[in-house]
Amino acid sequence: MGLRHDKNRGTMINDLVGDLRSFVLRHFPERQIYLRSGGEVKYYVLSTRLQLAVVSTITIMALWCLYTMINLLVGHNPLRTSSQQMRVEKANYERMIANSKAKEENSRLMLAEQRKNFETMAREIQQKHQTLSQMIGNQTASFSTPGTSNVKYVPNKVLMSPMTRDATPRKSRRGIIKEASLSTGLAIDNSLHALGDTQDAYLISAELETLNKIERNRALIQSTDMDVETVLSESPFGKGGPFISMDGITTNETGFVSRVAAIQARTAESDALNTAVQALPLGHPVKGDTYRTSTFGLRHDPFTKRPTMHHGLDFGGQRLTPILATAAGVVTRSGRNGTYGKFVEIDHGHGFKTRYGHLHKTFVKRGQKVDKGIKIGGMGSTGRSTATHLHYEIHFQGRAYDPNKFLKAGLYVQ
Repeated sequence: MGLRHDKNRGTMINDLVGDLRSFVLRHFPERQIYLRSGGEVKYYVLSTRLQLAVVSTITIMALWCLYTMINLLVGHNPLRTSSQQMRVEKANYERMIANSKAKEENSRLMLAEQRKNFETMAREIQQKHQTLSQMIGNQTASFSTPGTSNVKYVPNKVLMSPMTRDATPRKSRRGIIKEASLSTGLAIDNSLHALGDTQDAYLISAELETLNKIERNRALIQSTDMDVETVLSESPFGKGGPFISMDGITTNETGFVSRVAAIQARTAESDALNTAVQALPLGHPVKGDTYRTSTFGLRHDPFTKRPTMHHGLDFGGQRLTPILATAAGVVTRSGRNGTYGKFVEIDHGHGFKTRYGHLHKTFVKRGQKVDKGIKIGGMGSTGRSTATHLHYEIHFQGRAYDPNKFLKAGLYVQ
């Protein structure tokens, strides 16, 4: 049974091969092509195999061209893209361009901001340097405050244009408030910040020194029972100048300008207080042994024995005991003056005047400039006087004050 089946299959294959061969031989029989040229006849034989090879090659090329054409028309290939995908790609490209432009603009803005901050920092450092130079130059001088031996001070000139007042409340500064600023990330930034911090430390040191002087001089004036603001109203320092708007100044610049303005205002106040302290008659008016014979205020008149107001202090002593100027100034009167007898009046400036009465002799003339401690006369008993003594008065803005408080303040200074 198996052998018969195999035999039948072999027969079918042979029949199929035979039919195929018959089909090929029928359609592709051996052909001869004759060519006649120049009286000669040539022929070529086209075998069945050659015809099959040519037909197969042409068929394969035709199928490949057809496949390519179909793909171009309806298929997917890298040479054809849908319009929607093209729009997506175009949008992505435009977004990338916009992002690049935004980054470029941000970079330019950051660079401009960094450059502006750098220029501001350099300008502040230059201003601080100029301010420090002026402050150091001004603080090299010194003078002797009445009753002191060697007290350094800022001379009577303001560093720059003085402000009308100090906007910052007066208080000791023990630290620096650092304001954050944009950093360029360069080494020069760190150097500038370090230099700025050093200059701030110098400014704080100078400000603290000025504040200490202000508080000391204020305490000294208050110890004489004088109102500080009233005394400062006699300051020779004027306030004014053109109005300069703060518009257009950055936050850092405003902070620095405010700090310098505060230092300038305090320096101006220190100068005014120094001038006032120089004008205070804190010295003792008699050189030698003395004793108090009458105090300031109500007393019994030595002649009438009735209660009267006494506007000075009386110091008893020997005739011609040296009488001294209690502060530097200009002699406004010298000579006889009614009940005062022989009399000397000195204008110390800043609203202060001192009077010395009942002198036996005067040694100064009107208009003469005198220093503190200069001998201006000798004790006597001229005018309305019961015995040898000095009548000593202190006036401020035309009002008499108790000289005893000024003497105590002078002892405190010493």
